[in-house]
Amino acid sequence: MPQMMGHDEGSLKDPIVGRFPYTARMPEGRSLRQRFLRGLLILVAVIVAIRILSPYVANGYANWLVVSDEFERADVAVALSGADGERLLAAIELYKEGKVDRILIVGPPVPILKVYTGGEEGLTQGEAKRRIAVRKGVREEDIMVDLRASSTFQEAETVADVAGREGWNAVVIVTSPLHTHRARSTFRKVLHDELGESKPSIFMHHLPIGRSSQDPKDWWNREAESIAVATETFKMVFYAHRYRIFPWS
Repeated sequence: MPQMMGHDEGSLKDPIVGRFPYTARMPEGRSLRQRFLRGLLILVAVIVAIRILSPYVANGYANWLVVSDEFERADVAVALSGADGERLLAAIELYKEGKVDRILIVGPPVPILKVYTGGEEGLTQGEAKRRIAVRKGVREEDIMVDLRASSTFQEAETVADVAGREGWNAVVIVTSPLHTHRARSTFRKVLHDELGESKPSIFMHHLPIGRSSQDPKDWWNREAESIAVATETFKMVFYAHRYRIFPWS
């Protein structure tokens, strides 16, 4: 059979891969455009998925931050500092319901500015809360005030000291909803380290969602809850690093 002029079969093959070099290939520009469009579609799909799923993930995370424990009776309700009196109110309600025998108010020994006290000097938030509790029907002998703590960790140390001295068997920690998870981990760890097997049972309590100033649902739409979630997230990481207190403690 006659051969093609100027060429033979061997000269048409690529010496490296054994293919014909003249096989039709997609133009480089078209290939780049297809890769770009494919990447763009993937990016759009990811953004849409995040937009659809993010409310569920964000709400799930905020709900995880909120914990509450069932209990019948306890020796004391500990009203942690902060939250504009909401925590004290929840502790007073427990007292009036007969679920606790006493109220312990903890926090920092910081005096309130005289402009807010009518000129009275040295009035702390703890003392102001004690007076409010008395006006709301709590007997003076059933209220304790211990002001030496400026953080959740220090408040746990204060409670461990008082609980060991008073011989309490069950303690209710009253705080804000988004603070409950970290507070429970902190109090369990500190009281275990300080009191060992003699530590009291720890229960968490907060005002019901709807009455509380904090609502985990759609928290990212409100400044106060957004700050609270961000703060708790940062402090959980800090407590794990500084105190070896983990969310599952």
